[in-house]
Amino acid sequence: MDRYQADLLITMSEGRTPIPGGVVDVEGGRVVWAGAASEAPDRDGTPVHRIDGILMPGFVNLHAHTPMILLRGAGEGLPVDRWLHEVMWPREGRLTPDDVRVGMLMGAAELLSNGITTSSEMYFFGDSVARGAAEAGLRCVVAAPVIEDAQLGRMGTWQEQLEEMVATRDRWASSELIEVGLGPHAAWSVSKECLEMVARLAREHDMLVHIHVAEQEWEDKAVRELSGGLSAPAYLESLGMLEARVLAAHCVWLSDEDMEIFGRHGVGAAHCPCSNTKHGSGLARVDAMIRAGIKVGIATDGPASHHRLDLFEEMRTAIRLARLDRGDAAFMPPHDALHMTTAGAADAIGRSDLGRIEPGCRADMVQLSPSESALHPVVPEEDDPVSRLVWSGSPRAVRSVWVGGEQVVSEGRVLTVDVDEVRAEVTERARRLAE
Repeated sequence: MDRYQADLLITMSEGRTPIPGGVVDVEGGRVVWAGAASEAPDRDGTPVHRIDGILMPGFVNLHAHTPMILLRGAGEGLPVDRWLHEVMWPREGRLTPDDVRVGMLMGAAELLSNGITTSSEMYFFGDSVARGAAEAGLRCVVAAPVIEDAQLGRMGTWQEQLEEMVATRDRWASSELIEVGLGPHAAWSVSKECLEMVARLAREHDMLVHIHVAEQEWEDKAVRELSGGLSAPAYLESLGMLEARVLAAHCVWLSDEDMEIFGRHGVGAAHCPCSNTKHGSGLARVDAMIRAGIKVGIATDGPASHHRLDLFEEMRTAIRLARLDRGDAAFMPPHDALHMTTAGAADAIGRSDLGRIEPGCRADMVQLSPSESALHPVVPEEDDPVSRLVWSGSPRAVRSVWVGGEQVVSEGRVLTVDVDEVRAEVTERARRLAE
């Protein structure tokens, strides 16, 4: 067992405020106790780690394509449909499994150094995604996209892609870090037969379905033409997919009826404010989704979509857009935004063991440095540490990171990856793909 004693502990447990002089006890990769030092149980002989600054749960990144770090910056200025067909898919059609492993390894180091301890990934060659994440010590929910497009024919038929994901699930079944799901790209980009098979496999094997929904306005018409007049949520419901755990990415153009369907089935939604604004996709109605009962979390999307894997920036963007849309300077308080990158994001993928520091949860924790200038000054009588963290925090403040109780970042340096070496390899592979 190890004990961590922090200047300030933010647990994200429901109803619990930040705890000055907080203590966390960790054993076997999980939290066994958390609370005020004055209430901590006696642990004679237990090593005590002094944590200056803030100790909080690791971020949960709800929707990402992290190996797209190999394509970072490509296709600037294009809307999503042209960006995919003209730039992304032609290059991705040349990817090798080892390209994906190396891209994921580099991206995992970036995620960890930014305080992200879990990432829900959708990318080709799912086993390679899992290997890159595990090598870095990143917790990862892996769903390789199932897609039908001539430019991506070398990925195999949709049947072969699904068979490989089930086999990948079996290979990683004993892993503490990797969970494997299914990733049909979108209701408009795969056949009804494929979606029906995804729904059946997800229900039979309790696999998360990770799918893009209503990212762009034109998608609704495309789905209705394929489905006989149904919107994407109604179409997925008719196929039985919503009886499984489902994570819907973007959800920009959902109607009230669509939200009611998703809310009734407990669907999770990944809100990607920076990616949506970069591509001009639209403004997701986050408040309406939450009122409908949808479990909403905040996500980065891929580093080719938005360049950065930074949930601090995403939180601030989400708040600003929501307040601008509502014309209300008090709407979406900082605590709500932090919830949507920790406990709320974990709930959206059915992982109540993540995003919180409380007994039974995975010991995925982040230390924020007390010396980061943007977090100062502090006036104790009027300080709200969560507001300060959300509005002023950045990856620069991340000092240490633990995943399952194992330290993977120390003094801002990733311990599990030779970043300089991997960066050089990523650069070489990215240039090849761009040719």
